[in-house]
Amino acid sequence: MNTNLKKNATVPAIPGRGAFKALALLAGSVALLVTVVISEATAQTATLSCPDGFNAVVLPIAPATLLKSLKTVPNPVLPIDPVTGKPILRADLTNYVADLNAAIRLGKALFWDMQVGSDDATACATCHHKAGADFRGRNQIHPGMDNSWMPWAGVNSDLSSTNFPFTDTSVTPIKDTDNTAGSQGVRKAKFASVNRKTGLESTTTVKDSVFSVGTSNVRQVTAKNAPSVINSVFNHRHFHDGRSQPEFNGVNHLGYRDSAAKVWFASGTNAAPAQLDIKIADASLASQAVAPVLNGTEMSSEGRTFPELGAKLTRRIPLGLQKVDASDSVLGSLAASGTALGLKTEYATMVKNAFKPGWWNTSKPVTLNKTDYSLIEANFSLFWGISVMLYEATLVSDDSPMDRFLASRVITSVGTTSVNYTANEALLDPVIQRFAAEGITITREMIVNGLALFELPVAPPPSYPVGTDPVTRKPTSGVGCIACHVGAETTSASVRNLTGPGIEDGDIALKNLGFDLRMERMFNFLGFDSRGPLTPVPQGTDLVTVDTATYTVKVAGIGGNLVSPAVSLPVVTYDAGWYNLGVRPTSEDLGLGGLDPFGRPLSWTEFFQKTLPNPGVIKVPGGGLASQCTPPSAPRGSPFYPEVLNPFTGLPILSGGLRANEATGVAGSFKTLPLRNVELTGPYFHNGGKATLGQVLEFYDNGGDFKNPTKSPLLVPLSLSTTQAKSLIAFLLALTDDRVLREAAPFDHPQISVPNGTVANRPAADLMVNIPAVGAAGSAPVGRFLGLNPFLPFR
Repeated sequence: MNTNLKKNATVPAIPGRGAFKALALLAGSVALLVTVVISEATAQTATLSCPDGFNAVVLPIAPATLLKSLKTVPNPVLPIDPVTGKPILRADLTNYVADLNAAIRLGKALFWDMQVGSDDATACATCHHKAGADFRGRNQIHPGMDNSWMPWAGVNSDLSSTNFPFTDTSVTPIKDTDNTAGSQGVRKAKFASVNRKTGLESTTTVKDSVFSVGTSNVRQVTAKNAPSVINSVFNHRHFHDGRSQPEFNGVNHLGYRDSAAKVWFASGTNAAPAQLDIKIADASLASQAVAPVLNGTEMSSEGRTFPELGAKLTRRIPLGLQKVDASDSVLGSLAASGTALGLKTEYATMVKNAFKPGWWNTSKPVTLNKTDYSLIEANFSLFWGISVMLYEATLVSDDSPMDRFLASRVITSVGTTSVNYTANEALLDPVIQRFAAEGITITREMIVNGLALFELPVAPPPSYPVGTDPVTRKPTSGVGCIACHVGAETTSASVRNLTGPGIEDGDIALKNLGFDLRMERMFNFLGFDSRGPLTPVPQGTDLVTVDTATYTVKVAGIGGNLVSPAVSLPVVTYDAGWYNLGVRPTSEDLGLGGLDPFGRPLSWTEFFQKTLPNPGVIKVPGGGLASQCTPPSAPRGSPFYPEVLNPFTGLPILSGGLRANEATGVAGSFKTLPLRNVELTGPYFHNGGKATLGQVLEFYDNGGDFKNPTKSPLLVPLSLSTTQAKSLIAFLLALTDDRVLREAAPFDHPQISVPNGTVANRPAADLMVNIPAVGAAGSAPVGRFLGLNPFLPFR
């Protein structure tokens, strides 16, 4: 079939379903599309021609994709009561939780309690104590896949600004290491027992050939940088590789993947507990929370179980090694008085107050491996996961200067080169004043221009790569960060974007058509340099062929001449929200392209390919060409006329059912992290290889550090000016919530002592850093990683 069309404007084919979503805005009705969808059971080839060439011209961006205040996003765990305006327990969680506030108290106590670690010195908060992340600078290096250290690294070494960035391609020879900046956890040991009277945990040291000095083990270090737990409630999956599943099975992080994971339930005080198979939807926070607790590197001796941890903690005073401020926003009413440590209660009491009796109330024991446990002990993973999730769901930083500014913004028009609006720029002044006190100059203009660069897409020549109005000095095009850092959550890996109603215009249309928003199909090459705009086809392409059964697209004509043989365009399907940025070579770490403990892919795309008899039942959104043509009857330049469609389905040419053998782009991909408070959460990326936001901007300006086969095609050199780079950084700094900066409620916390390497010449003795208890009013501002200027190396 030939479709002779003329050139017109289009949405670029970018990660983020933008090209497909444009269809929902076109012709005014999705129903129009539904009527033309036909069976894809047989191979059908279409020939599509555009005499003027498939050359992209950027369309105006849709207002729905612009950044908004985080206050506009519903909390997926703690919805708001429409009458009282206060958070309430999500309906499905009422099957487990008896009292929301009691559960939050339990979750906060567990999260901050150092006694949770097998060494009585490691809490969840040990790696998430500063803006939800980790500030420590000694013994934070992992040797990488090759288990070898750089000259500046090693066991118990100190990080300094000169170590960063870990990879620098601008120098000769290239500076590079596969070492990572992670978080120190526990010394390598094997679990022995828990004393049933005192709760004392006994362990046996296991010789560590990597993290040791002489005959003494030092604390092991994780192979990944610790992301912030603040705003993590909005994430669909957790961990950099997404292994924490969206549904909580009550036992571990594997959700539906682990059919053996079961909890216990008793129908009465004298009833024998029975096993139940539960799956709590949209509870990835709970799935994540239970994983580090038993991890032999992070918090636990090898072989410890949750029932044993329950036996330990129910015999200890909650937070018994730590001071809790009397004004703590959650735990203050339970805080021990005077100089006493811990809480005036017991963990068993806290569980009983928080959870319904069927999960803890019976006199009958649960026998596991010939050992009897109380029902509270046997179900401790259930209590842990749900309560920590509920506590972390309160850690939402939605009151930054940028959030306030965005809440005041009224959009007046959106064009190809600008977003016009009115807003109260004075709301940005707190961040300006804060940095002025440090001797760092930030202006309103910098922040506002940074926002424009963040939101606006990259335009084709002559404004390539980023245009600036010579009079107003405002950007006339941007760098399109919002394509992946989408929505108020600033991440495309959010619950709302992947399984909720969606964020961008057209998401509802996609869902109504039966498409799975967790995956996307796209061209894996996009020509993007000074010769032309973002497009998967060579300049001048005027004829392509499409096999709708295999999504094979070939360039058949350029400039009026046939191309023989036709040039195949690479097409891949991948998990939305997870991208290969070229931070490290894919061969070092497959990330989402790896496997779960049962040997099945972590990626949804590859999981469905390998486990479903007919993967075609999964409908994948896909883009069309990075250009569109209009019929001769349409006004030339019509901005919202459909792009080139598959003539057999009426949908963009890459949309349709998943194929078992189609190429995927998941190897080496990692989660798109949210950006709020990013000033405080360095070092950056999953390997912790960049120390400042300036180094992060350098990375993106260079188009990444490594040219991996599955690297996102949108990651291209940007040629930012120093002024533009500093404007983007200023925008990011405006995303810092003052409550997070000052640790004010809900970000206040108990006192905690965190290990920060070992005492010189005494590898068995930890160097502890005391972090005082903070009440609801907050304290002095927390610092940035290594105290560095966030603009470095830009001057």
